[in-house]
Parts: sequence; structure tokens; C-alpha cells
Amino acid sequence: MLSALNQKLSGLSHEKKKLVSIGVQTGIMRILSALFAFILTIAVARFSDATVAGQFFYLFNVVSFVAIVSQLGFNVSLVKYNAIAFSQNSIQQQSENYTISVQRSLAFSFSLCILAFIVQFAFGASLINVNITPSLFALFSLTIPLIVLAQLNSYALQAIRHVTPAIFALQMGVSCFLVLFITILHFFEIISLISMLLALLLSASLVALISTIQWLRSGQYSTVPLPVAHNAELTDSAKQVWIGNIFTNVIQWGSLIIAGFYLTDSDLGLLAAAQRTSLLIGFVLISVNFIVAPMFASLYQQGEMKKLKKLSTNAFRLNISLSLIPVIACTLYSQEVMTLFGAEFESAGILLAILALGQLVNVATGSVGFLLLMSGYEKTMKYITIASGSIAIILLLALSQMYGVIGAASSIAIGMAIQNLAALYYVKRYLGFVPIG
Repeated sequence: MLSALNQKLSGLSHEKKKLVSIGVQTGIMRILSALFAFILTIAVARFSDATVAGQFFYLFNVVSFVAIVSQLGFNVSLVKYNAIAFSQNSIQQQSENYTISVQRSLAFSFSLCILAFIVQFAFGASLINVNITPSLFALFSLTIPLIVLAQLNSYALQAIRHVTPAIFALQMGVSCFLVLFITILHFFEIISLISMLLALLLSASLVALISTIQWLRSGQYSTVPLPVAHNAELTDSAKQVWIGNIFTNVIQWGSLIIAGFYLTDSDLGLLAAAQRTSLLIGFVLISVNFIVAPMFASLYQQGEMKKLKKLSTNAFRLNISLSLIPVIACTLYSQEVMTLFGAEFESAGILLAILALGQLVNVATGSVGFLLLMSGYEKTMKYITIASGSIAIILLLALSQMYGVIGAASSIAIGMAIQNLAALYYVKRYLGFVPIG
């Protein structure tokens, strides 16, 4: 079997061999990333309790959501236009795109931190629904620009197909360091909300530093100020993506923030654990998108529609094949999965099953969101995410009050399904094919 596989690989072209290599690297790194995210959830739940876990993940989601908003849409447009510049061997254009993205995003994130501190100082705990002093809040808020920098480094590395450092900077690094630091805190019996927040700040600092060094040493960044045309398309694309990003992440991260105003801390902990576990299914799609998104941009720019369709269809098949096991585990054995976090989390099994169904629609529709974004239909994707995000928010406000934590989980799943089904429709309408088959 191995010899047959080797013969098949040896017959591939250099470009296809490179693609297989990138795919293997991405798969391994994404598995590790999902594993550390899962271990982190277990560690926080096991080493504390449902109340503290709920508060920690509530604040973690606040940071994640604000960090995405602070990137001003460059998290998508930087990948798209740096991938194009990379295919054209334009180091200067990549450097220009990166510099603009980082400068504007960091300036905006620091402004948000200052504003949040002023409001928190004036109104106290009511701002974020967690009892935290203004001074600690100010220190904790510095996590936001650090995560912004790390993730923009990740997108720049993704565009040049440096998979391992890109995935490390995007999510894996923070989870990995957090698991280490929280385990140390537990060993010395100093686990608390404050100590875990400081561990998050330290983790984000390390990842931001490491990823910046990796990008600067990638060979695709130049500090020489050679004349290069400002890429107006980069900023225009980012503007279209930004509003859509806000509504997209309302479903993934902001939903927990909104639900926090209606649920108890313990219910919030159950929902947070179930939501983060359901993301194991979404990791499959993210992994595949990590490989194909830059390729979508290059193929569309070159007018290679047949290759674009074939690539998106292959991505769909890979999504389905890799997601079957986690979908089955999270739906049919949801209670058993949730007991890994402790006996008090067993009741969150129904929440995991609901959220898993939403993630199943996400995976089953393929890479439709990135197909639209990388093909110049950012405005369409913006309207889709505004509509689906608005529906999710309305449902969240209504169902959380009526049905509690089950209503909140249902709202998240419905919002996710609507967004992906709408994107699938517009891929068919604008690109002329459905990436399913």
C-alpha cells in the first residue's frame, strides 16, 4: 500500500506535490490546534468550576470578538491581495499591504482599549457583566492589540503558504501557552479568574512576538522604502469585509457575550464549553480554507474558472470526509463528550448536539464564504452576514429570555445555517457552480 502511494506521489507534478505537502502540514497543525483548544476548555473547566469557567470564556470571547473587529476587514483582504502579490513575486507590494493593515488595525484596537477603559471606569462591572476592577480591565484589554498583531502576521504568512507558523499565530499558539500556564497555576493552587486572565495576556504577548519575528524573517517582507503603488483595492476590499466580519463573529463570539446578559454564570459556562467543543467540527472547514483561500484568489484573478470549480469541489469532499467522525461524536454521544469537562457539564450535551448541527451545515455547504470573498464579491458577503447576523441577534435576544441556554444555543446554530445557505445560493448565482459533489 505504501509503495503504491509513493508511486502515485512520484507521478504528480511539482505544483501538485507542493499542494499535497501543504495539505499534510495544514492537517497536522490544525489537528494540533483543535486538540489544544479542546484541552484548554477541559483544563479551565476541570481546574475551576462552571461559574469561573463561564466568566473566563465570556471574557475570552470579548477579546476574540473585539480583536476581529479591530482588524477592520484586513484579516480577509490581506490574505487575498498578498496571495496575488506573492504569485507575482512582488515583495514590495506584500510589505506595503502588511504595513497598512497593521498600522490601521493597531491604531483602531488601541483606541477601542482606551474607550473601553473609560467606559469601564465610569460604569464598573456593568460594561462586561463580570466583576473585574478597572485597573485589571485596563491590563487585560492590552490582550486585544497583541492578538490583532499575531493574527495579521498569521494572514500574511498564510498568503505565502507558510502554513505551520501561520496556524501557530492564528489560534494554536495562544491555546498552547494557555494550557501550559493554567496547568502551572493549578499545580501551585493559584487558579482564579485573575490569574487566568494574566496567563492569557502573557500567552498573547509571546505569540505576537514569535509571529512577528517569523514574518520579518520569511523573505517576503522588505524594510527598504522602494516606490510602490498604494493598493487601493486592499483598503476598499477591507471596508466591504469589515461590517460583514462584525456580523459573522457576532454568531461565533458575540453570541456568548449577548447571552451573558440573560444567563447565569453557570449556564454561561455550559454554553461556552459546548460552543468551543462544537468548533472542533468547524476546524475541519477552517483547515481546508487555510489552504484553498489564497488559491481561490489567484485562480479567479487568472480567470481559471474550471480550476476554481474543481478546487472548491475537492475542498467540499475533503470537508465532508474529515468532519464525519466529530459530527457523529458531537450529536450521538454529546453527553459522553461533555462529561470530559466534569460531571456538572453533562447537562450541556443537548447544547453540543444543537451547535453540532449548525456546524454540520457550515461544513456541508463547503468554502462558499471564501469563494465569494476571494472572487471579488465582498459586498455580497457583507449583506449576507449583516442579514444572518441580525437574525441571529434577534433570535438570541428572544430565545435566551424564553428558553434560556437551549434557546441561546439554537439561535447560534440557526444564524450559522442561514449565513452558509445564503452564501451557497450566491456562489451558484455569481460563479455559476455549486461546490458540492
